Amino acid sequence: MKVIWSVVLTLIGSGVGAQELPRQGDVLRAMRLANGYFMAKWPDPGAAIVHWGIIESHNQPWSQPSHVWNRAVYYEGLMALYSIDPDRKYYDYAVEWGMRHKWTPVGEEDDRLADNQCAGQTWIDLYAIDAQPERIRNIKKGVDQMVHSDKSDDWYWIDALQMAMPVFVRLGVLEKDTSYFRKMYDLYHYTKTVEGGHGLYSGTEHLWWRDKNYLPPYKEPNGQDCFWSRGNGWVMAALVRVLSWLPVGDAHRAEYLQNYLEMVKAIVPLQRADGYWNVSLHDSTHFGGKELTGTALFTYGMAWGIREGWLDKNVYLPIVARAWNAMVSGSLHPAKVPPDFEPGMLGYVQGTAEKPGDGQPLDYDKRPNVEDFGLGCFLLAGSEVYQIAAPPVANEDESKVPPYTEPGLGLTTAKAWEQSRRAEVYGLFEKNVYGRMPRVEIPVVRRSGGVDSAALDGLAIKKEITLEFLPGDTAAQLHMVLYLPKKVRKAPVFVGYSFTPNDVTAHSTQWPLKEIIKRGYAVAVAWYWDIEPDRADGWQTGIRTKLAGALQIEPYEWSAIGAWAWGLGRMADDLIAEPGVDYKRMIVIGHSRLGKTALWAAANDQRFAMTISNESGEGGAAFGKRDYGETIAIINNYFPWWFVPAYKQWGFHPAEMPFDQYMLLGLIAPRPLYVASAMGDQWSDPKGEFLSAKLAGQVYQLYGEKGVGVDSMPGLEKPVGDFVRYHIRNGKHDLTLYDWEQYLEFADRRLGRHI
Repeated sequence: MKVIWSVVLTLIGSGVGAQELPRQGDVLRAMRLANGYFMAKWPDPGAAIVHWGIIESHNQPWSQPSHVWNRAVYYEGLMALYSIDPDRKYYDYAVEWGMRHKWTPVGEEDDRLADNQCAGQTWIDLYAIDAQPERIRNIKKGVDQMVHSDKSDDWYWIDALQMAMPVFVRLGVLEKDTSYFRKMYDLYHYTKTVEGGHGLYSGTEHLWWRDKNYLPPYKEPNGQDCFWSRGNGWVMAALVRVLSWLPVGDAHRAEYLQNYLEMVKAIVPLQRADGYWNVSLHDSTHFGGKELTGTALFTYGMAWGIREGWLDKNVYLPIVARAWNAMVSGSLHPAKVPPDFEPGMLGYVQGTAEKPGDGQPLDYDKRPNVEDFGLGCFLLAGSEVYQIAAPPVANEDESKVPPYTEPGLGLTTAKAWEQSRRAEVYGLFEKNVYGRMPRVEIPVVRRSGGVDSAALDGLAIKKEITLEFLPGDTAAQLHMVLYLPKKVRKAPVFVGYSFTPNDVTAHSTQWPLKEIIKRGYAVAVAWYWDIEPDRADGWQTGIRTKLAGALQIEPYEWSAIGAWAWGLGRMADDLIAEPGVDYKRMIVIGHSRLGKTALWAAANDQRFAMTISNESGEGGAAFGKRDYGETIAIINNYFPWWFVPAYKQWGFHPAEMPFDQYMLLGLIAPRPLYVASAMGDQWSDPKGEFLSAKLAGQVYQLYGEKGVGVDSMPGLEKPVGDFVRYHIRNGKHDLTLYDWEQYLEFADRRLGRHI
């Protein structure tokens, strides 16, 4: 069920006015500045942490090993920064930290203390990048002992949820073992409903008491319950990190989501006019003032909710913007300041604590007893704010395109390409752009609908077909319409999606059905929203959620484009059994985002004998390293659900990508390929589309086939190319009759005339 929370009424009178987020580049600069300050101050990631007491009463210096919880939270933030800004020094710094501590928690392998398990979050992140067993062996050993025990009262304070829950869920995903999820819930449930007598969660206030010592009758000076800002921030962060990984079919996912949404609704009215939250959420007079860590964690949680489609962007973006802007202007020391300040230092950070009064008073210039976890919270917030912030302004001036090279693949033979290099290239797109495709086949029920034997003024037979992917669930269906030319016994078929429901597509200028049928081709078309609605929350009701269990793949493992491409494959499955279709001559076609989909479908499915990409642009046929028109940063801002999250990391680093879109086109070789552009569609970067088509020719040459055959873009409406064909026409972003005429002629030439 779609869940979008809107709290317009509660915002009235809250003092939260409209604000805008800065651009992504500004967010990234703030994160780099703060992180650079810390890494310069702590060049040795293995060195012990020497600082003053945890609270005021311990006014003596003391030391801790650098893999305690507070430093581990910093590394959570560092890995979040690395996910959007893949600077090798971040990765190396984190790896060195793990190695110096032998990838072992503070309390050794058998420690049940959640604080000591927090480091495992980063070690699992690093394992996911480079699967070296020692990175998770010891953290797994300790967690496994908890999983296989009956004890469930370990998390007796709410900070523990953030420290340990993400470790449990990540191990469960890695090991494909639901016992981790069950144990995690047992521990969570105890904290929520049992600890201290009735649990630490207030079912009326939808906030959490830090531990049993702060349960009623304990009160704040104003007589209200004590709800500590950072403690509640820890819980929100825990829920976000769990929901990011937990399988959609988990029995308790709905409860975690409900608790998250309840918390969001509770904390929004408590935001201060300056954008921060007080340390005491229900007593603004008790050490009222700016505080960064709770504010950062709430910002992290709400920005994630916006990105994932759980929260209404129109309502919550101003709240997130106000909080982020407050932290950057009110806590982050800027790069150019008087000499007695340190650029990148964060002010108004409450040090290690358990209640509002600890570590007070706070100030812009005052350092907390430890600086690491505050920075970690800030980086977590920034990593999500970055993903909903405005991208750089588009460049449509060719003279401002930065230098780039036209790379080669270093190929010698078709055999070498097929046996090794092709799989490597495919893996790059699987990991960085579209996600992995399901490898599990599921039974599909075909239901025939109406048949019109005199469709299109008697030229065609029209068949309505429903493909059911999940018995009894009408939301997991694809409604396909097949038009068969009457004058051809077995017709080649164009397979694709439309941007409109089927009854509208029948009259769409983008699908000139009569002209196609007259040329002897069949058409199989469906509305792509049947597979997944094209919006931020579409994954919640589309097949990525509906079929997660059946396909054995979680929504975050692939993308909307991946899901749509999978649907094209199911259309092909059905067409193979259709007597009026020549299944050896199936042509996959797509325009714009559906052109990207057609390319990925063809890269995955050799049954498509020909591929047509019409103005597919960035993330489709356009050469990604050109900073022109729609860029990786821009497309991931407006349509992040089309791709996997990893694609975002190249937004500010396109020149460093180990892949580019011409390599995607190469995956289609040696099958015929047509790429097309429009002069009035500079957003799709026509020159970049041509460049990719040209560079893909190096793979076709391995098979003795010619590519576009020219080095420079052809003139308007002067198609070029042999097995790789290209044209640019007059007009806007559209799929026109002129385009179709070229595609039909190309299909005649490459697949053989048949009428």
